[in-house]
Parts: sequence; C-alpha cells; structure tokens
Amino acid sequence: MTTTLTGNERLRAAMVAANVTIEGLADHLGIDPKSVGRWLNTDRTPHARNAEAAAKYLRADAYHLWPRLGERHRSAPTAQDEVVACYPMRSTVPYGLWRSTLAGAATVIDLAVSNLLFLADAVWDLPTLLADKASAGVRVRIVTPEDPAGPVTGLGDVFPSLLTVPGLRLSTHPGLRADVMRADDDLLVTTPIDGLTPALAPVLHLRRLGPAPMSGGYLATLDHLFATAVPVRPVAHLRAVAA
Repeated sequence: MTTTLTGNERLRAAMVAANVTIEGLADHLGIDPKSVGRWLNTDRTPHARNAEAAAKYLRADAYHLWPRLGERHRSAPTAQDEVVACYPMRSTVPYGLWRSTLAGAATVIDLAVSNLLFLADAVWDLPTLLADKASAGVRVRIVTPEDPAGPVTGLGDVFPSLLTVPGLRLSTHPGLRADVMRADDDLLVTTPIDGLTPALAPVLHLRRLGPAPMSGGYLATLDHLFATAVPVRPVAHLRAVAA
C-alpha cells in the first residue's frame, strides 16, 4: 500500500522566496521546528497567531498560505470578502501588479487574453517568466481569441517564443471576450462593458476564499474555455529551395 503525503507548496514557495529555513522560521516564532515541518509536509493549519506571524515574516498573506485558516475564525466568506481591490479602468491598476501576480504563482497560471498587446506591455518578460514557471512544475494554460482583431495580435505574432516552450498549453477560442489572469487563488479580471474599449473597462482583483462565491464563477468559466478551446500548433513555414 502506497501512502501519498500532501504538502503545503505555497508555504514552501514562500519560504524559498524569502530564503527562510524550517529552523529559521521556527526560531522566529519561538516554536519547535517539528511544528513548521508539519505545516510543510501535511495539510495542518497553524493557530491564527502563528499563521499571521509566519506570513508577516515571509512577506506573504496568511490566508493564501493556509486557505482553511478562516474556517476557524469566521463564517463562510461572502462575495465581498473575495474582492481585494476594484479599479475603474485598466490604467489605474498598479503597473507591477500584473507581473507580481504571475510571479507569485506556485501551482496554476491561467491566461484568457483577448488583448495580447496589452499583456506584452504589462508583463515585459512574459515568455521567460512562463517558461520558468512551467519548468518548475506550474500548470500554465493560455487561451486567446480564434480570430483576433488587427493585423498583429495573434499569439504567434506577439509571443512567438511561447509556441516552442515545453509544458505550456496554448489554445484559441471563438467565444473569448474578457481578460482573466489567474495565478493560484488570485485573479485579475477585466470586465467588458458594451460600448467601452477594454482599456476603459473596470478591473477586479479577486482572491478565492473557501467556497469562492464570486471567483468560483470565473474559475468555472476558465475551465469551460480550456475544455472547449482548440489547441495551437506551430505553423511550419515552407522554405524555397533553388533548383
């Protein structure tokens, strides 16, 4: 009989990013290193005081590191609880938020992107960042419109190097309208409004909590998009050969 251990990869990633060892975190909190080890290697959630202190030391969010933390201290989250911020238009979103959201992903990155040119500007090193994430075991999926508007807005035009990155699932979909960026439990959603260009549409920063009454709808939509999308295949270019 094989026993499968579940671990807290978010906590592990936060400790690696902060260059903090099990012993170092335990010493800072004044607890036994075995307790930190159990947080890492099982699904155990620490008491709120230790969780908040550990998250602060690691410069992370306690509810992101331990999503079940809230179950002990409050009722089921409402949709309002999931709204981290709401921006009236895309230009008011802190510029670095787009990249930092993706850079913080430890397990999943989903991009449903109708405007690739904007993403190329907001995340200047997107191909390298996604390639590094994919090589680290993060599931990366990208879906773009089947018939993009404009002469240079296809995935191969804007991000040609992504077509050859191993581990990336690239696809197109005819019904794509909104821009949704998902990195683990964080979502940046551009909400389309008839008569407004995407640049003027509001942007929601959501963080999934518990049963996810609000972000759950977007997560279900992403799964539907990828389930019904058409995989992208690199186009083989013919080379003329002199007789």
